[in-house]
Amino acid sequence: MQPASTYQQRIDLFKKQLAQTEGHLKNLSVARLVCFIGILFTGWQYFSTNFELIWIIFVALLVTAFVASLVFYQKAKDREALLRGLLRLNQKELRVVTEQVAEFEDGEEFINDQHDFSGDLDVFGPSSLFQYLNRTGTYSGKQHLAATLQTPLTAPSKITAVQDAVKVLSAEIDFRQHFTVHAALADEGKDDVRGIQQWLDAPMQFIHKKALNTASWVMPVFVLSAIVYYAVTGNYVYFLLSLMVNWCILLLNVAKVTAMHNLLSNKEKVLKKLAMLLQMIKQADWKGSSLLQEQQQTAAEADKAMHQLARISNQLDQRLNLLVGVVLNSIMLYDLHCAFRLERWKEKYKSKLSTWTGVIAQLETTNSLASFAYNHPNYTYPQITATQGVKGTAIGHPLIPAAESVTNDCSIGHGEQFLIITGSNMSGKSTFLRSVGVNWLLAMTGAPVCAASFSCSPLRIMTSMRIKDSIARHTSYFQAELLRLQHIIEVLKTGQPVFIILDEILKGTNSEDKLSGSQQLIRHFLRYSCLGMIATHDLELGALEAENPQHIRNYCFESSLENGQLHFDYQMRPGIARNKNATFLMKQMGII
Repeated sequence: MQPASTYQQRIDLFKKQLAQTEGHLKNLSVARLVCFIGILFTGWQYFSTNFELIWIIFVALLVTAFVASLVFYQKAKDREALLRGLLRLNQKELRVVTEQVAEFEDGEEFINDQHDFSGDLDVFGPSSLFQYLNRTGTYSGKQHLAATLQTPLTAPSKITAVQDAVKVLSAEIDFRQHFTVHAALADEGKDDVRGIQQWLDAPMQFIHKKALNTASWVMPVFVLSAIVYYAVTGNYVYFLLSLMVNWCILLLNVAKVTAMHNLLSNKEKVLKKLAMLLQMIKQADWKGSSLLQEQQQTAAEADKAMHQLARISNQLDQRLNLLVGVVLNSIMLYDLHCAFRLERWKEKYKSKLSTWTGVIAQLETTNSLASFAYNHPNYTYPQITATQGVKGTAIGHPLIPAAESVTNDCSIGHGEQFLIITGSNMSGKSTFLRSVGVNWLLAMTGAPVCAASFSCSPLRIMTSMRIKDSIARHTSYFQAELLRLQHIIEVLKTGQPVFIILDEILKGTNSEDKLSGSQQLIRHFLRYSCLGMIATHDLELGALEAENPQHIRNYCFESSLENGQLHFDYQMRPGIARNKNATFLMKQMGII
């Protein structure tokens, strides 16, 4: 079944289930109202009939029914939120596969013009690769996906392990979508991550204080004994004394407990959802992926521990309740018991918490890649090789709709080190460069690629395509480009294998100087462990193929004039471009 048909069926299903749930919620609301009115009526009857037992039994039954309706109502609200999330997700997925429109977070905060390639390859921002891939719901998951795209894997074994995981998850549409929606409902933000981490890093304030721990158990016994003594004898002196001791203990420690509470306040919802995500990982039935099975083993004990932390965090939040804050604190030293429980949890699980949340973030990234794979059943999983280079057939750009995409073959590193690609304006040179670069990036993340076949070795991708000047950094356009090229050379000097993509380099100087500088730069690249593609209007650069026939190949994109109209076929051919179109286009647009 095609993805579009599946998504439409799921949209219809979730609409139906949502309507049923909304009807159930209305019935529960009516039931609560009936119970409340019944409690008032039976309570009035109890007092007006001289406290007949039958009426108090009715009150108790109605109160029980009222509480039960509240519980069922909350469960129904949770289900409604889940169904709304699933419905929205499938509606978004349907637009992705039918209109090539992604309505997910675009990762604009990760835009960095100084990054090796992300700005040139449209990795972040509106209509970006990140927005097209992103199915993360937590802050940590979003950060992990961004990091994966910024620094892709370089070990072939790790890449193939992710590929296996993506293949397994892509078939598990129910798990994937429920995981995505539950992660989004966790509503984990940057402050949540920071607060929990600061609490973990904070020194222990209570657990090693044996005298305070003893007092937290002994003093409540004294207070309760004093209450009994007062009830028997009417003497309240011991009760007041024990309360004063408790208040002194609380005052001496209130600042420490409050500091702990400030870091963990209102974290119950986030922690419960993270625990649920870990439980989903643990209970999934995955075969054929060692990576997913390792994550399951890591999550084996995590969900119970996270649920426990959520409960303790919620209990600490209750200190703001007047009854708990005054009565239970005065009698039971409630704050101290919460603090000791939290630190005992931290002592036991501190070293594991980051691993557990890391499993969730990693699975969110794999889940995003798996959704991408499911939406593109015709894409191919690349072969990761040790031989430096790339070879692909029918390579297209994954962000261009299939109906509009023109594909090309590409081979670099198999008898050539650099491709010099010439062509007229708008003929498709830059799009081809980005197609190869984006698919190479996808291959190193473990995702399928937009090609009929694709094999590559993991290399560091470095580009120079959209150089910008910067007033803030006091750099001109030409200086910014030179700094970019200098950075590439510095990396090459370390011996690290690099795949270089350059588009119309040295535009900021005169044509003669540009040609000379470009020629010398390419000759310099040939001395290092690198591969690359260079798009240019300088047809004279094509002479380098004759100078270095073992390392350089010329390819071109041509345009043609048909019936007075300029035509582009976007097909790459061997050789140097011959046609020009700038003057024709300016005349056609009335510029000259």
